[in-house]
Amino acid sequence: MADQEHKIDSLTAVIGELAKQMQKKYGDEALDLFIPILKENGFHAGSRLRKKMADRDFPDRVAGWLEPLIKSGLSEVIEGDPAHVAIRGRACPLNLEGTNRALCDACMAIDQGLVSALAENEITLRIEQSMARGDSSCLVHFSV
Repeated sequence: MADQEHKIDSLTAVIGELAKQMQKKYGDEALDLFIPILKENGFHAGSRLRKKMADRDFPDRVAGWLEPLIKSGLSEVIEGDPAHVAIRGRACPLNLEGTNRALCDACMAIDQGLVSALAENEITLRIEQSMARGDSSCLVHFSV
């Protein structure tokens, strides 16, 4: 079972736990297997969301995707323009707090794919702060 601090109570938490266990057993090379799979899955999820938010611009689509986390106070959009969105997260849905950068980078491929679909363009993902690395919150930039 997962550590006692975190529950595996969502598909996102399952992804994080699988990635942690694969990295622990096989090293960082195992994470390379996750990246294209998670990115494609994120892209398809983002494509479905984009259709529901066709009348919105890029920053508003990102806010729409994050709406449940924003309403619960766990996330916020702190910057947004047609080519760039920055979000702050106060909890990791992947349960990666206190792990490592490689794990965070690999798992965030799902968000890169999803936000690329929302932007209707390949985006660049930059993780400025990460709870996986020990920061108090995550600060993630998505740029077209």
